[in-house]
Amino acid sequence: MSSKLHSLWRPDQRPSFVHLRRLTDDTGLLEHALGRIPRRKEGYTADDNARALWTVTEWLTSDDKQLHPSERTELERLADIYIAYLLWSQNDNGWIHNNIAYDRTPEQEERSHDCQGRAIWACADAWVRLSQSSRETAKAIVARAMPTLGSIDSHRGQAFAMAACAHLLEASDRGLIALPGDIRLELLHHMDRFEEVLVRAFNHFNDGEWRWLEPAMTYGNGVLPWAMLRTYRYTRRSGTLAAGLESLAFLLKTMVAEEGWLRPIGNESWCTRDCSSRWDQQPLEVFKLSLALSEAATVLQPAAKDDRGVLVGNFAANGLPDSGNAPYRAVRDLCRDWFYGRNDLHAPLVDVSDGSCCDGLTRYGPNMNCGAESTISYLMTMALCRDR
Repeated sequence: MSSKLHSLWRPDQRPSFVHLRRLTDDTGLLEHALGRIPRRKEGYTADDNARALWTVTEWLTSDDKQLHPSERTELERLADIYIAYLLWSQNDNGWIHNNIAYDRTPEQEERSHDCQGRAIWACADAWVRLSQSSRETAKAIVARAMPTLGSIDSHRGQAFAMAACAHLLEASDRGLIALPGDIRLELLHHMDRFEEVLVRAFNHFNDGEWRWLEPAMTYGNGVLPWAMLRTYRYTRRSGTLAAGLESLAFLLKTMVAEEGWLRPIGNESWCTRDCSSRWDQQPLEVFKLSLALSEAATVLQPAAKDDRGVLVGNFAANGLPDSGNAPYRAVRDLCRDWFYGRNDLHAPLVDVSDGSCCDGLTRYGPNMNCGAESTISYLMTMALCRDR
């Protein structure tokens, strides 16, 4: 198993964005594929276009020497497409319409609070980190979305929005962007409110055994500890740090198999206090875990203590391996390895030649369809794992 894994991934391996380009037309990123061929009749989602914008922003703003100049040019072109998609799908009231058919007609849907928060985060990140031309459009999308912040009521939507507020405030303090005074006050208000809501949710459900923000672990779980840790970077509130690290430790305990590899919570029936679903394992769960681990590694430099002076983020106390001065980054490598075959079926899910990724791991093997969410999850995990 180990030799097979190392034959698939090498530290000097350049990423491939061929499949991401294959799934992207002049409208945006198509949601699904049959095998590796886009299924146009399934249309587009703002969810996936926001994830894609975040991913290309991550790669474009790295100092990774693996990217060829032509790849940077192509990623800049893709960033423009994804930003244009989000601009087009945003209604006059600031809300993003999630599902759009291939003929560019909006599909009937209920308002998605998760999508709204995700899109706000992706555009806030682009505003802070992309070049000037893209930055101005991303800024306009965020500004139009500001009145919606008070209505986002899903935990994942709130988590994304909270992280976006902290990201923008921090960038403003560092002189990277200019925030008008009224927007700054709004960002502070909503960040504080979301932070209180999420920490309160964690404290409500945390009984020492179930250390989570909700009565069940469902999808995109790593977003919740990530957002709390990302916000702590700005607010420095010890309760937020403790909730972020404790919930991350519990998520790790749930997702790391006895054999030492990752076992993502399956979406067949999710995870409750009584049982955890093993299948179907989703690449998105691995990406979001790697995201939270990367943020924890950033926050704990140097190691942090809570308001009682107790070291937080103790791996040994949670029954997890500690690898010296970089435990979160070491465990994060399990996320990368899961894609390359260190998983329950010893089955690689990616093709390094084109950057495609299977849509999940079922009890019978990989789901060979390679849609947008899974491919983005792989590319984003690889981007995060470059940071040592």
